Amino acid sequence: QLGADGIVTGGQTMNPSTEDILREVNKTPASTVFVFPNNKNIIMAAEQVQPLTSRKVIVLPTKSVPQGISAMLCFDPDMSAADNHLAMTKAIDTVGTGQVTFSARDSVMDGVTIKEGQLLGMENGAITVVEDDLITAAFKVTKHLCNRHTEMITVFYGEGATEEDAEKLEKL
Repeated sequence: QLGADGIVTGGQTMNPSTEDILREVNKTPASTVFVFPNNKNIIMAAEQVQPLTSRKVIVLPTKSVPQGISAMLCFDPDMSAADNHLAMTKAIDTVGTGQVTFSARDSVMDGVTIKEGQLLGMENGAITVVEDDLITAAFKVTKHLCNRHTEMITVFYGEGATEEDAEKLEKL
């Protein structure tokens, strides 16, 4: 709905290869293709696509889905590729991303004991919260990310969370 011509599927521990990204770039009906890796581990693979295709590939170094969405919202078909690149890059820099996930195993981080299954709250990729309750973890991460420059908070939720959980968070 935001105008993406293609999506390369992936996820935690399922990073797409350069070949996967190249295949999608070559299927895209455009001479200039913007690529949003949406994960710091995919940026390098995306950058390796450029010399492998006749299309102009512009990789925006998005490290999260919210950064990718913010950048896409800035795209203007009436602007040049260079101007779009600049506008989208500026948008990326304004996005703070919080995530909550489950710990896959017992561990110790910065002297804090983390048990398998506990919730880890991350702020822009760094673990900052360890909690047993989903709503508490999400609230703490969100609160840490908000500052006097914060204009909007958007909550995306998926596996392990419900619409009811999102509504509880909104009320806090």
